[in-house]
Amino acid sequence: MKRFLKYFILFPLLAILTSCTPLTSPNPMAAVISSVIFVSDSGQAVRAVYRDDDTVTLTFPDGRMEILNLAISASGARYVAGENEWWEHQGEATYSTSNQTIFTGRLQIPAQ
Repeated sequence: MKRFLKYFILFPLLAILTSCTPLTSPNPMAAVISSVIFVSDSGQAVRAVYRDDDTVTLTFPDGRMEILNLAISASGARYVAGENEWWEHQGEATYSTSNQTIFTGRLQIPAQ
């Protein structure tokens, strides 16, 4: 019983610690592949900067930045950091955390 109690406390603690995603700086040696903006139906915009080190840096409307790493995807481009996920497919992107959608937007096409 003591062993069970020990693991009962340890596992949730480990889950919390591993789900935290520290904000890191982009790799200064990584080249920018593209920088695009996705806009939601409500007009909020998220900038996505894709780099050649298989990361994407997201800048949210409140100025918060987050770096996610390329992950396996059946289609589109999928990036993750802990429970946070950025998934882009055919000009539409979704940001979710803990399986809850936070942002959905379409690629903004610059005026010509």
